[in-house]
Amino acid sequence: MEQIISVLIIILAGIFQGSFILPMTLVKGWKWENSWLLFSFAGMIILNFLLATIFVRELSHVYAAVPGRDFALPALFGFGWGIGAVLFGIGMDKLGMALGYPIIMGLTASMGALLPLFILHSGDILKPSGLILIAGVIIAVAGIILCSKAATMKAGNAAEKQAKERLSGGIIIAVAAGLLSSLPNIGFTFGSAIAQAATDSGTSPAMAGNAVWALFFSVGFIPNMLYTIFLMIKNRTLRLMISAFNIRNAGLGLLMAVLWIGSFYLYGYSSYNLGNLGNIVGWPLFISLSIVAGNLWGIWRGEWRSSSEKAKTKLNTGLVVLVVAMILFGISNLF
Repeated sequence: MEQIISVLIIILAGIFQGSFILPMTLVKGWKWENSWLLFSFAGMIILNFLLATIFVRELSHVYAAVPGRDFALPALFGFGWGIGAVLFGIGMDKLGMALGYPIIMGLTASMGALLPLFILHSGDILKPSGLILIAGVIIAVAGIILCSKAATMKAGNAAEKQAKERLSGGIIIAVAAGLLSSLPNIGFTFGSAIAQAATDSGTSPAMAGNAVWALFFSVGFIPNMLYTIFLMIKNRTLRLMISAFNIRNAGLGLLMAVLWIGSFYLYGYSSYNLGNLGNIVGWPLFISLSIVAGNLWGIWRGEWRSSSEKAKTKLNTGLVVLVVAMILFGISNLF
């Protein structure tokens, strides 16, 4: 029963993750860098530490008890993820939700699952659970390729040179973003010493991983902050933070932050309850669900309205393949 509840929580987390970028499309008067800075600060610093302080007992003492090397590694991964988060925002801006999300999050799902499996659980690779998980990752990548091809056809249907240029450049950015965006699960996995210190301080084992998120994402905020400030200076949009500031934009930025950080805290809690391979099985399930959610939002926004039936069919096929992969991720933990 506990595992069923954990899977349901991961489903909710995936929906949150796949939906967090949607509020940005409703912002008025701000450029991408304005919205991203507010979202980053609210999600990676304010809400992140607020939640960690609530769920982790004596957070500062936990960090003080962790050896420097065990503390530095998740922080380093967090900085790398921060660069990936910047590229994620750029890639989404260039490619749109329906294409950008499958490429970025597909690589995020596969690398975030396979690297911990091969590095920390190599003995499980040839077991039924490991083989089913690997098969799920391969099928998920196939689904991502189908979604990507569908979007390429969509760009061809539009026959706009500018759109094609944005597509080719955007895909390169999206691939880099996808590789770096897999680091949260890797950092979470390698942050076990921090989680153990939190448990030793009296924190529930299911909540101890929140101490890792607090460190990881706060360090990841640094590249996000630097890049958005750079853009605001370059594009002379710093003034818009004040001149175009209103309750609507602030509320949308806060909603982005709530959905985003909430998805990771829900994932961290549920992955612990899935067992020894919980973070490996739960991660691709979490990300695949977010891909489906992101695509559904893209369809709802009309990004595919003018596309050919062939392109739409390929997209739908890709989504079905991703659902099959999610089923495999779910049952792999039963063996």
